[in-house]
Amino acid sequence: MKKLIVFFFVFSSYTLLAQTQETDSLQGKNWTRNGISPFVSYVSIGASNVSGGLDQTSRYAGQFYAGFQLDFEKILEWKGTRARISIINRHGHGLSNEVGSVFEPLNVVGGQNTFFYDLSVEKDFGNKVSFKLGRTTAADDFSGSALYYYSLNNTVNGVIRALLLDGLMSTFPFPTWGARIKYKPNAKHQIQLGSYQMSKSIFNDKKHGLDFSYRSSDNLSIFFQYDWLGQIANRNARVYVGANQVFGTLANLNPVHESNYFIRFYGHVDVELIQDLTSFLTISYSPHGEIAKVPFQSSFGLNWKGVFPSRTDDRMVFFATVGSFSDAWATTKGNELSPEVVLELGYRFKIKDYFGVQPALQYDINPGGSETIDNALIPGILIEASF
Repeated sequence: MKKLIVFFFVFSSYTLLAQTQETDSLQGKNWTRNGISPFVSYVSIGASNVSGGLDQTSRYAGQFYAGFQLDFEKILEWKGTRARISIINRHGHGLSNEVGSVFEPLNVVGGQNTFFYDLSVEKDFGNKVSFKLGRTTAADDFSGSALYYYSLNNTVNGVIRALLLDGLMSTFPFPTWGARIKYKPNAKHQIQLGSYQMSKSIFNDKKHGLDFSYRSSDNLSIFFQYDWLGQIANRNARVYVGANQVFGTLANLNPVHESNYFIRFYGHVDVELIQDLTSFLTISYSPHGEIAKVPFQSSFGLNWKGVFPSRTDDRMVFFATVGSFSDAWATTKGNELSPEVVLELGYRFKIKDYFGVQPALQYDINPGGSETIDNALIPGILIEASF
């Protein structure tokens, strides 16, 4: 583990130096002023299962993400029009098999390959409506919060994880054809509706995000989400509720059967308890246990910025997630399954605006729900540089 940590620091420092020099060069060319904004980030996570689970071992995984944001209003004088082009490389291995969990302790695991990711255009129609079209994913616009991204475990990092365990939501880094319309009548209310292609091979990392074909056998995922931003008990708050409906030919956990419809509901509420201390609660549920591995998941989190007066940009974070398994999934495992609980405590050191380090400790209770696997203790560290 010590060797891994040293490697992370050396590699990230090298990446930081190289990319800072490149960024300075790009700024010198005034690309941003001309409507072209490059971005690049690298995230690495190392973690060890030091107790419990199925195997005590260490793993490392990383993600490189780079691309351009294009402002066509500056480039081509197309008012309110912008585009995004990006690539992703993921490498390394996770710990979920060694822990025996359905939740991966390293959130940058999934699609360990190189992908051509985003190729999308978004157009504003006035100040209230925008339309997005292209190669994208539902995870870019639905079921997400900035509060989730401080988790090393993938229980909530990015989106509410149960939606992805169904295999019926398009997500980073597997692009697909999609369209999203957003209506924001004022600062408090927002409505989104999205439609996404769900091909049978959408999660095939050997295609590198380059399968642009559309087949009549592909499924269709329709997302709806309503957001409200306001105050609860005179404290800043956000609430969103949504649903993912999928139409097509859907494989069941029992391979003998198939379904042609699926729905999952989800919701989120966060409230600023005191200044810079925010709590959140998520819930997701699907009545389709024949498809959903985890029909119910709920996560609670705390995000405290500036715990120590001398470290105003640091954050202390806590996450607690419970997931219950469907009878159909339990049947595939040959026994009854109890809920699995994942706890995580971490501290994000904000070294610079573009560089952070976060040690964290995860504790997985009843991994996989079988009650035959000892609870797992998983210390880890995340290093992130973004420009």
